Amino acid sequence: MDGSAAVPANCPVPAPNQPPELLSCTALYGDIIAKKVNSGVHEFAPAVALWSDGAEKTRWIYLPAGQKIDISDPESWRFPTGTRLWQELKVAGKRVETRFFWKVSATFWARTAYRWNDTGTEAMRTGGEDLPNVTLGATTYHIPSTTECDTCHKGQRDRALGFEEILLGLPGATGFNLAALQQRGLLTGGTVPAKIEIGDDGTGHGRDALGWLHVNCGVSCHNDNSASEAYSTKLRLKLKVSDADGSSTQSVDALTTTVGVDAVTGRWKGQVRIVPGTPSKSLLYVLMSTRTPTTTKNQMPPIGSRVVPKVAAQLISDWITAIPPK
Repeated sequence: MDGSAAVPANCPVPAPNQPPELLSCTALYGDIIAKKVNSGVHEFAPAVALWSDGAEKTRWIYLPAGQKIDISDPESWRFPTGTRLWQELKVAGKRVETRFFWKVSATFWARTAYRWNDTGTEAMRTGGEDLPNVTLGATTYHIPSTTECDTCHKGQRDRALGFEEILLGLPGATGFNLAALQQRGLLTGGTVPAKIEIGDDGTGHGRDALGWLHVNCGVSCHNDNSASEAYSTKLRLKLKVSDADGSSTQSVDALTTTVGVDAVTGRWKGQVRIVPGTPSKSLLYVLMSTRTPTTTKNQMPPIGSRVVPKVAAQLISDWITAIPPK
């Protein structure tokens, strides 16, 4: 891989398996004041973004020189030791936090979030906190703790979320996307499809609905990885790469485990996940379009969001309305 991602010389060496205390010591920036990103760090944007309560996001990845991503399992890429991922979040144009994942060994990722100071000149490691002076809608902005991050990231075998075959291969992915990775020869162990496209399910809304559910629900929790938070629910919203070949999606897991299917666990057991034609009676729609500040157990996702994704809620509502009865 071309370029470099050097840590400033004055940065102390972090404790084993721990991220640095300062964002400037993570190798993202060559000059944090000027926001000059190191030459070996590459920006990317997935085709469909995770909802983060309306915050503006920028993402970067660094791959160690000479190393490649193992794609032998297209559903779960394996990243080389030394890989670094960052996600910066802004509210009203102001940086509030940057999240950092660093693969320090074959089996462990050091990870944390950094809170930016008021002048935007540095960000300090935080264990998760509310920011009373930063609001999104009527709610206070929340930086997740490492434990909260792990709740979602454990849903992928190699922990990285958002940097995967479907999201980087769909039309609309930019920067260091699937095509760029192929062109630079940074993938090994397999081949990727010539075309990645989510087909429709006959409703006219399926492509966008399934893509949104994939990144917001499936990649992290509702998938076949037994370590994922929602594995026991048997609700599967993650698309397989083979599902994204442009053909009909009527038989994908996101439909066969939802339409006319009862929830099988917890306090929602017996409630129908999707009632064709009726969003208001569909558990999936009710939970994703609800936010409960006092107890997030009555919303989906249960962590990481305090603001209803109104555009997506309308999308899912239109999709369910158009699903024909079984």
